[in-house]
Amino acid sequence: MKKLKILFKLLLLSAIFSPSMSYALESDCVILVYHRFSDEGPKSTSTSPEVFKQHLAYLKENDYSVLPLKTVIEKLQSKENLPPDCVSLTADDGFLSIYNEAFPLLTEYQYPMSIFVSTNPIDKKYDAMMSWSQLREMAPLVDVFNHTVNHPHLVNLLPGTLENEVYLAQDRISKELGVKDKYFAYPYGEYDDKTYEFLKSNNYIAFGQQSGVASQNSDFLNIPRFSMSGPYAKMDSFILKVKTLDMPLESISPKSMIIEDDFKPSLELVFSRPLSKYEMNNFACYVSGQSKAKIEWSGLQSATVLPEEPLGVGRSRYNCTMPSKENGRYYWFSKLWLRL
Repeated sequence: MKKLKILFKLLLLSAIFSPSMSYALESDCVILVYHRFSDEGPKSTSTSPEVFKQHLAYLKENDYSVLPLKTVIEKLQSKENLPPDCVSLTADDGFLSIYNEAFPLLTEYQYPMSIFVSTNPIDKKYDAMMSWSQLREMAPLVDVFNHTVNHPHLVNLLPGTLENEVYLAQDRISKELGVKDKYFAYPYGEYDDKTYEFLKSNNYIAFGQQSGVASQNSDFLNIPRFSMSGPYAKMDSFILKVKTLDMPLESISPKSMIIEDDFKPSLELVFSRPLSKYEMNNFACYVSGQSKAKIEWSGLQSATVLPEEPLGVGRSRYNCTMPSKENGRYYWFSKLWLRL
């Protein structure tokens, strides 16, 4: 009997620490996106350097694993384990404040960052933007990837214009910095079906600006990132976001973000497992500029999300959350819409 108890304990420990169990528990990563690091810039796209330092200090003090974006994506695609409490830092556009304000802090904490740059402002040597030499100086702590040539809205572009925006930017970054990886961030987080299919056919990994957690189940042509600009950069918001978990979803419909006729679009969600009554009762979605969305359930694994009012012109979001069993941690999913 004593031998059986010992054997049972060994089997239990083996299950807890086996690769398959670890894989199940650690298979996602929170990706953060910044723009400017300034106390004076536009509030909607700026993060105070002091607040950014608080972000990095919190990650260090709480033992977060801050990984290069490329490492995160490669592990997610190959279904390898990620370390606990994974976070990856990114910044869009290539503003000079990244070099002046953020880079010294990244160096102090020895945290990597990936920057998505538009190449034309760099080539034209705009005062607000970094130079190629500054981008080279930040290597290897900072990686640089594609954010188009001119930072246009990638919706309803002529095919030749779209190709030039992506190909020419990739070529400039490759020539200046030797970058071969096809990582791309959508300007404004926007794309249409043609842009999506173009990037897919050219084997890109693409990143949006909708909130959520990157996981093995992510759409690798629209990987979510939490905004850390303006009010979203406040410490209470930051702490909530870095603790989030990937919403357990099997499918999302529609994939497209464009709405042209039905201005009250329905979102069909199929969960990857049956939800408990507690989870269903506490699953909630919020619509930009409105109150809570209507949730219609079909069984324990399927829900339809509907807004109370038509969505306005431009970008709108459905932000959906659900509490996890871990105190203070939430599952999170966001759907971005674009009404033309």
